[in-house]
Amino acid sequence: MAEVIIMPKLGFNMEEGQLVKWHKSEGDSITKGELFFEINTDKTNMPVEATLDGVVLKIMLEEGETAPVFTPIAVVGQAGEDYAAALNVFTGAAGADAADDSDSGSSTVAPSSAADSDLASTSVLPSAAAGASAPGDMKLTPRAKKYLADNNIDPAEAARIEGTGFAGGITEADIKASPLARKAAAQTGVALSGLEGGGPGGKIMKADVEKAAAQNQPCDGLQILYTAPYKGVRKIIGEKLSFSMQQSPHIYFTDSVDTAPMAEFRNEVSEALGEKISVTDILAIAASRALTKYPGVNSSLIDGAIVTYRSTNIGVAVAGDNGLIVPVIKNVQEKTISEVAKISRDLIDRARAGSLSPDEYSGGTFTISNLGMFGIENFTAIINPPEAAILAVSAAKKKPVVITAGEEDKIVIKSMMSIQLSVDHRLIDGLLAARFVAYIKELLENPLRILL
Repeated sequence: MAEVIIMPKLGFNMEEGQLVKWHKSEGDSITKGELFFEINTDKTNMPVEATLDGVVLKIMLEEGETAPVFTPIAVVGQAGEDYAAALNVFTGAAGADAADDSDSGSSTVAPSSAADSDLASTSVLPSAAAGASAPGDMKLTPRAKKYLADNNIDPAEAARIEGTGFAGGITEADIKASPLARKAAAQTGVALSGLEGGGPGGKIMKADVEKAAAQNQPCDGLQILYTAPYKGVRKIIGEKLSFSMQQSPHIYFTDSVDTAPMAEFRNEVSEALGEKISVTDILAIAASRALTKYPGVNSSLIDGAIVTYRSTNIGVAVAGDNGLIVPVIKNVQEKTISEVAKISRDLIDRARAGSLSPDEYSGGTFTISNLGMFGIENFTAIINPPEAAILAVSAAKKKPVVITAGEEDKIVIKSMMSIQLSVDHRLIDGLLAARFVAYIKELLENPLRILL
């Protein structure tokens, strides 16, 4: 019997996934273990394999579109089977599962990373509407509803469109392929005569209209280089940082660190180990030591309770092609600097390649954002929720510094690095934060203490 493929849940906080690429088309044969599609979960593209042999009978989610977890996105079965029948069976099973909160249901996709196999659960499934909503019995997917709203079109006008989505739901693609797409285009002021459509069969799509509109010079003389949708990784980052700034009252503590001792220590350790130790590795070890000494900084506010951690899970902010991602080095308090260096190199390389599993960029208790390699002299970082603090590290710059020699003060040139701690003032008081920063400075300027 044909089986329904759902959007898998590949992380505890994952609520929806973006279909990045289908590796199979409708009518193609597929074998268990063969790569089926790729999704963007939070900030990483995850390949998903098929868990049964068969033929792809139906694909219900276009590349680039987003769907809630557990939403049907495809049907796989034997050639000639009725995919609609499988969807009807799935709908009934989903309703029963949701009603009794049982653990039944079928999971017909598997993440290619074994570490995530336990997360591809379908224990509670959506109702037949699968997140769709519209007047009367008409079902509009969230993207379809947004398309109509963005173009000031009454949803009732979509009633005559034949939906190709789950349970007959009307998708954004259905609307774009209908006469309503021309109405949306007309409202932009773009002339459709001679406009080349980029959709199937030359149909005019919204992207075609937006491109044409961007090439015209608006009446105020402002010229547009290009437009891009606010979605995917950029939207996820924006929403998380906005939430952090709105919910967590930030307060900041800044100091300067003499980097000469740290540079000498780094060279000596790298030579002794026969492997390169980075500044970020030293910062991670130092942060772990400081969090162990001042555990109040190593905390989160969760469901009305302040949770203080024994584990020092240090996140390292990495900028890659897919946006900012924070791989996490787990339990640094139990690791040597050599172990931290090996783990961080692997995580950072795979973060830039977009191949981390959700477990590898979640579970942090403290984050380091190091922009020193970009020459930034000073910056302020936003706390990565649900953590309570983040350390911003800037570039080392040669500066005049006043030192005391005997009873005299004199000016010398030193390589100084700015560090700034952002804390959630609901959990961390100023005195605790000041002591934490002072201890970080002490460790970095006396790095042998990091190894004690």
